[in-house]
Amino acid sequence: MEKMHPVIIGTAGHIDHGKTTLVKALTGQDADRLPEEKSRGITIDLGFAHMTLPSGQRLAFIDVPGHERFVRNMVAGVHGMDAVLLVVAADEGVMPQTSEHLAILRLLGVERGLTVMTKSDLVDSEMLEVVNALVDEAVAGTFLEGQSVVAVDAVSGHGLRELTDRLEELARHVRPRPQGGPVRLPIDRVFTVKGFGTVVTGTLVSGSIRLEDSLEVVPSHQSVRVRGLQVHNQSVDHASSGQRVAVNLAGVDRVDVKRGTVLASPGTLAGIDVAEVDLEILPQANTVADKTRVHVHAGTAEALGRIYLFEGTGIEPGTRGFAEIRLESPIPLERRDRILIRSYSPVVTIGGGIVLEAGVHHRKKEPELLQRFRRLASGDDEAALTDLVRDQRQPVEAAQAARQLNLGIDEIHSLAESTSELVTLGDGLVWGRARLESWIAEVRERIAAYMMRRPIKLGMPIDALKAEVASKWPLRVFRAALDASGVVLDREWVRLTGDLPEIGADDRAHVDAVYRTICDGGLKPPRFDELRAHLGLVPDRFDDIIERLYLERRLLRLEDGLALSREAFDGGRTTVEEAISRDGPKSTAELREALGINRRMTVLFLELLDRERVTRRVGDSRELVS
Repeated sequence: MEKMHPVIIGTAGHIDHGKTTLVKALTGQDADRLPEEKSRGITIDLGFAHMTLPSGQRLAFIDVPGHERFVRNMVAGVHGMDAVLLVVAADEGVMPQTSEHLAILRLLGVERGLTVMTKSDLVDSEMLEVVNALVDEAVAGTFLEGQSVVAVDAVSGHGLRELTDRLEELARHVRPRPQGGPVRLPIDRVFTVKGFGTVVTGTLVSGSIRLEDSLEVVPSHQSVRVRGLQVHNQSVDHASSGQRVAVNLAGVDRVDVKRGTVLASPGTLAGIDVAEVDLEILPQANTVADKTRVHVHAGTAEALGRIYLFEGTGIEPGTRGFAEIRLESPIPLERRDRILIRSYSPVVTIGGGIVLEAGVHHRKKEPELLQRFRRLASGDDEAALTDLVRDQRQPVEAAQAARQLNLGIDEIHSLAESTSELVTLGDGLVWGRARLESWIAEVRERIAAYMMRRPIKLGMPIDALKAEVASKWPLRVFRAALDASGVVLDREWVRLTGDLPEIGADDRAHVDAVYRTICDGGLKPPRFDELRAHLGLVPDRFDDIIERLYLERRLLRLEDGLALSREAFDGGRTTVEEAISRDGPKSTAELREALGINRRMTVLFLELLDRERVTRRVGDSRELVS
């Protein structure tokens, strides 16, 4: 048997057209929960109910208020709807809120539904035909066009059987929401339960939630723990995308959570105060001018903001345009989210749009900006990723790109690998291929130039290279790009090939001269500053020679500015080993006498033997390491 996925049905329509009565007739549950709603007989806030169809399919209902004063509450419920019942009363027909609700549904992306004519018992057949014609005219050009209207009388039950059959058919055609991805639960209700604490409800639009999961409230990013879950008033240990969910939270107080915040997987969502959008203005609205102040709705959130146009002086009614919306307070937003805009005063719906980029500010004069927006609006994810990554000055975190484009990390890697313009690097990074190739060319040039200046060194110090070609990059990003460059990393040096650099005759002569002078000093070598002055070498060149001799293991370090030749070390080692083998552990004074050097040099040499694991100190004496 095919597994049934969660389906959420919303209501829409004018006040007093019977939406709540219809939901109660279908489910047996009164979606009006507030005392004021019950006393006044109108729906003020979102209400919820559920039922099981004869097939076994479970439906959840979101009942919305119809009064124009409560449209903001209605909008908060739309994001969670898979389909809608547009309710029109037979005795009144299409009214202002019918039309506004229909526009809101279309702008926010609802694609399926039914039109239900309630109170059909109050009019005759001729009036029903007239209202049917008005409904057909109202839904023309929308997702409800061409569908027959279901006439019902919720009080007597007439038409409910046919409506139930139509709901079965509607549920079969609703696309299931993706089950993967991070948790995203826009919160539409918050309350406390004695003995349990804070409870939030909402429609789980992506991901899944399990008991004891660690989540965060966005935009405050307060960490919370899931201590309880309910779906359809039943306790569960797991909730899936597409379900209406109640979550009992630990770690947060009631006052710190409100409608408009989002329960999300940690680090996957942020509150933003600027977004680039593809904006549509309704035909019945006025022209929207640059810098118009508006109410912005997204999910269950609402904020004031201003519209800044990228072209022209206004967006005409019935047309579209690209704009930046700057919000006065941050709300959770991602690419592809749908928003609704309502005029500042009087507050009426004037349009809506799709978020192209969230949290990114652009200037009008940026080259090819409108072309970029057109590609984003087309939904071409490969082009969107290419635009985002290709020309960045450094490699981009795949996780960052995934958040900005509202895609999975695996999708980012797959898209990057499918286009010749991008390349994936190690450690979860992507970059423009041309940028990488140009950077590699610069890296090789810098290394070659350094080795021309410092030919005795084994390579260019990696820190020096980073300072020249990636000074502001995180170290791991630099190392990942370097791994793709083809250069060779040898401890703290980087060079162009695996072979050690050849030393010219003059350089080798200087290296040998320094070594012979140190070697001639035996166990009493000259200090580096004295040696450098004696040989007349500049500091950089002398330091490179000493470094080379250390790497060739011809010198062994005693302390800063003082080293021992390999020959002197081997001779002194033999002396110490013979003395201890003959007589047993020896004190520092006894070994000083055997070596024939002063106490300070004896101490330094014995510490070197300890580091080389020839001897070890026991109390005041030295013994051999077996």
